[in-house]
Amino acid sequence: MSTPSLKARISAALAGDGLTPLHRLGQNFMVDEAAVAALVAAAGPLPGGRFIEVGPGTGVLTERLLAAGATVLAVELDQGLHALLQRTLVPLGLQLIHGDALATKNRLHPAIEAFAAVGPWRLAANLPYDVALPVILNAVALPIPPERLVVTIQKEAAQRLVSQPGDAAWGATAAVLQAAGEPKIVRQLPPGCFFPPPRVDSAILTWSPQRPLPPGFGRWCRDVFAYRRKVLPGALRDAGMARDRAEAACVAGGLDLTRRLETLSSSELVALFALVRADQPAAHD
Repeated sequence: MSTPSLKARISAALAGDGLTPLHRLGQNFMVDEAAVAALVAAAGPLPGGRFIEVGPGTGVLTERLLAAGATVLAVELDQGLHALLQRTLVPLGLQLIHGDALATKNRLHPAIEAFAAVGPWRLAANLPYDVALPVILNAVALPIPPERLVVTIQKEAAQRLVSQPGDAAWGATAAVLQAAGEPKIVRQLPPGCFFPPPRVDSAILTWSPQRPLPPGFGRWCRDVFAYRRKVLPGALRDAGMARDRAEAACVAGGLDLTRRLETLSSSELVALFALVRADQPAAHD
């Protein structure tokens, strides 16, 4: 007798608890064995690792992490799936939180922040599309960021995060993420890898830290990219800085005053932010 497919097993688990995928929560469960295996492989060594998982669903990834000897804190918003995981995986050691992974758009759930504050940790998840970017950006901005991040997100969002200056997708989100580390797309996933299949392609994205994210940089970067097509002094002025000081900061950073804000790399933006912050020490995230 053949072994049921992953999709069949997930469908049976949902049906057994009277559950169906909820579009309003962005539920698209991974049902491709190769895709799940790629996600697990990209997560790095599992035994002894500490993982946070956002949106564990029926626990396909969670179960593999636990079986390999990892410690897992999972945050699940869906009450029905929380009850399913409470019954099936909490007895195996899963630390389970019922709630939203985002306390606010700029803060993660307190349980995630507390788990991350203890020591090295990793984020591994099939992220719901609508919370993917804020979860990623808030995670890398924590005092102790993940030592590795491996997530499935919408392909377009992944391409935005790995974009470079000069690309149409280049913006504050990519600049902030790349200011702190290196994002990579390791695998593209067609809709058939999920149940129900989304209308877009997805991708497995990894990120590894390289340097601390300067406090306040994320907020500042979002502010100045509102004027991305303006030349540097004009962009800084419209973001709230006196033009003469804006010009002085650009000159001090060795930046051509005729360059547009959108042409700066993440490292150039970080250097410019340091000069701006020195001039305006009250900048905050």
